[in-house]
Amino acid sequence: MEHIMQFAINIDDETIQNRIEEHAYSDVLNKLTKNAVDSVFSHSSAYTRNTMWEGLMGDALQSFLEERKDEIIDKAANMLADRFQRTKKYREAMGDAIAKDGE
Repeated sequence: MEHIMQFAINIDDETIQNRIEEHAYSDVLNKLTKNAVDSVFSHSSAYTRNTMWEGLMGDALQSFLEERKDEIIDKAANMLADRFQRTKKYREAMGDAIAKDGE
């Protein structure tokens, strides 16, 4: 016994193309990242990748901090001053200091 079936397929080409492009970008980026890490590791004297990363990140972090230490200190000082100004004890001390100056 034969059965004849008819059906239609609707393919959204634009959606498929967009998904391929999105995944292709991340795939290429992941591949480049892996190749770069492999290349750096092969030219390092580190026994493991963790040791290599610790050294690289330590150096990069130290360099970053040295280049921006003044900005970091200013930002930290401003944040600390802002926090102190919001405390009740600071307001009381400032009130007392202003009252003494006014006498």
